Amino acid sequence: MREEGHKVSIARLCRWFGVPRSSFYYRPQPAAPPAMSADLVGMIRGVIEENPTYGLRRITAMVRRRAAVPVNRKRVHRIVKLNGWQVWKKPRGARPRAQGWTSRASRPDERWAVDATHVFCGRDGWCHLTAIIDCWDRTIVGWRLSKTGVAKVAAAALEEALRARRIRPEANGLTLRSDNGLVFGAKAFVKVVRRYGLEQEYITPYCPEQNGIIERFFGTLKAECVWQQRFRDRDHAFRVIAGWMDRYHEERPHQALGYLTPREYRERLAA
Repeated sequence: MREEGHKVSIARLCRWFGVPRSSFYYRPQPAAPPAMSADLVGMIRGVIEENPTYGLRRITAMVRRRAAVPVNRKRVHRIVKLNGWQVWKKPRGARPRAQGWTSRASRPDERWAVDATHVFCGRDGWCHLTAIIDCWDRTIVGWRLSKTGVAKVAAAALEEALRARRIRPEANGLTLRSDNGLVFGAKAFVKVVRRYGLEQEYITPYCPEQNGIIERFFGTLKAECVWQQRFRDRDHAFRVIAGWMDRYHEERPHQALGYLTPREYRERLAA
C-alpha cells in the first residue's frame, strides 16, 4: 500500500487484522540458560567418563552418593542435555512380547538363574563364560571362563556356587532356572543338580525374557566391560572380568535394588 501511495497508520492496520497494537512492537527475547553449578557439572562429567554406559537414573544415583547436598534428577537431566552428553538408542519398535513368568525371589538362595555367553579373547579365540546369579540380590554366586563350553565347566561353576553359599542337599528349597541349552541338560550338570537336591526348571523355547535377570546381567557385562576392552588372551580377559565383578558387587547401584549395590542390599535386609 505504501508503494501505491496510500498511507495507513499502524493502529488501523492492527484493527483491520485483529492484532493488538502491543503485539506489533513485541520482540521475543531469547531465554537465558539456567545457571549450572560448576562442581555439579564436573561431578556428573566424572561419573559419565568412569561409566560411559550408565543411564540418567544410575548417573543420578552415583551423583547423590558423592554430593554433600540432595540433587534433583531433573537438574542432572538438564545438565546432561545442555552439554550434549546424551546417548541416543535406536528404537526397538512395538512388537508384541511373549507373556512369561519372571524369575523373582523373596529371599536369598530361593531362585538362581544360569546361562552362558561368548567372549572373544584374542589369541585364544572365542571363550565361554558361564555365570550363575541369585535373583534376589543380583549377586553372581559362581562363574567360569573356559576355552570350551562343555557341561563339566558349567557343573563346576554350579558346585562352586553351592559350596560358597553353603547350600546343603537336604530340603534347601533352591530352584535353578536355565534355558534349553544342551549344557544344562547334560549328565554332568544334572548330576550336580540332583546331588544337592535342587529343583531345575527350563524356560519356554524362544522366550528368553523368562530368564531375563541373567540375560540382563550379560548385557551389562558386555556393555560396561567386555566391549570396552581388547583382550590379549583368556588369562587377560579373566583378570579384567574378575576386577569388574568386584566393582559390580561393591560399587555398581542397581535400579531393581533401589539403587543399592548387591552387597548393600544384602547387608541392609540382613540387619
